[in-house]
Amino acid sequence: MLTVLGALSLLSLVSLSVNTMIIGKTTTMLDAEAQLNAISIAQTMIDEIMLKNFDAATVSAKVYDPDDFTPVNGLGCSGTESARVPQPDTYPYKSAGGFNDVDDYHRYSRTAATPRMGNFTVTDTVYYVAESNPDANSMTQTFFKKVVVTVRHPNMSAPLRLSDVAVYRRYF
Repeated sequence: MLTVLGALSLLSLVSLSVNTMIIGKTTTMLDAEAQLNAISIAQTMIDEIMLKNFDAATVSAKVYDPDDFTPVNGLGCSGTESARVPQPDTYPYKSAGGFNDVDDYHRYSRTAATPRMGNFTVTDTVYYVAESNPDANSMTQTFFKKVVVTVRHPNMSAPLRLSDVAVYRRYF
């Protein structure tokens, strides 16, 4: 009788260890799949943003002085643009046709639905950076805007952040 109890106890411990290992691997696989989806979603968002004009001032004219760009505290979409693009935006995304320059995406959010993983939350931040250091936030207008796309999902252990720098080439 004692041998049977000992064997059952040992079987219970082994089963618990196997279940813990399976749950750990499943969690890791879901996190990895969510990370891959998040990278794809973030890169798609950056690609969309980088196709836009650098600034509202550059839509119809060349600008040679960064002071002519949208002020630092004015980054984001204007009243007419915000009326055309809901927050959070959902598929089919209105931002592609509703925004005309990079900084319109400042504080923009979108819900990206995937068939297998469900909804991802995407938020964008746009700010001026110094030419000498694209990681340093600038409190004045420059010829450089940093775009940071953050993607979140419940299966991810931490949000994914992907960034790029939009550069205005004033002489071309």
